[in-house]
Amino acid sequence: MAAVAVAGVASAQVSITGAVAFSLQNTVAAGDTVLDLSDADINFSASEDLGGGMKVSAATSISNEALRGNGTTANNTSIAISGGFGTLAYANVLSGQSKLSAGASLEDDMSDAMGGYTTVNVLDYTLPAFIPNASVTLEWAAAPQTPNMAFTGSSPGVIVNWSAGPMSAYVEFATSGTSAWDIRPTYDFGVAKVSGRSTSTGKREFAITMPMGAATVGYQYAKAADTGSGKAQAIAATYAMSKRTSVTYSYATGTFAAGTSAGTVGTNYRLQLKHAF
Repeated sequence: MAAVAVAGVASAQVSITGAVAFSLQNTVAAGDTVLDLSDADINFSASEDLGGGMKVSAATSISNEALRGNGTTANNTSIAISGGFGTLAYANVLSGQSKLSAGASLEDDMSDAMGGYTTVNVLDYTLPAFIPNASVTLEWAAAPQTPNMAFTGSSPGVIVNWSAGPMSAYVEFATSGTSAWDIRPTYDFGVAKVSGRSTSTGKREFAITMPMGAATVGYQYAKAADTGSGKAQAIAATYAMSKRTSVTYSYATGTFAAGTSAGTVGTNYRLQLKHAF
């Protein structure tokens, strides 16, 4: 029976990954330096070959920042089926306002500067490949924090991911009712990777990362759309002690619109030891 159980798990192709970290850090609102667990995440994913070129996959994650005193949260749960028709996926995701990264890990992060986080439900249909080096996805999204998705005749947004050599781009735009758009180009120069972001509502981001052997350094600037909302800049330096263990120092300064320091102007930093598995 043990052999049967092992065979069943193997055929299901289940993957368990995660990370645990602790940090010496402060927040923008509280200048005191504290020692805290800053990451405790477990990610589960599974897939199955249905035959005939079809495949089903599912994933979810469990997050608990401080282990004691904070509740455990399920994040980024999804299920998808794919085949010659493309890929149809439904997901509940935790979405931050910041979409770029330079490697900074902070209690008051760049998404907090731009307005925080929301939980959204999305239905994605990715078309079969028909444009060289590109994928096209139609996405229906429920309003932030809505517990489910009601179909009321709303039109989907269109997402195009394109890459060729060192250059790539993410482009998202609405199909009706609004002229909203979100563009994020990236270019890898080898010695540095540079990314930018601009949206129809005024969000602006810039990020650059530079690998230096076992170390990587980065800089990010982020600005929210609304007048008077937050903006911040951050620097980060990560040293990889191994493939799964790293030390990162992050520092940010600016005006934070959400999170633990909403409406506060100041700085925060984090020195973090992280082990992934």
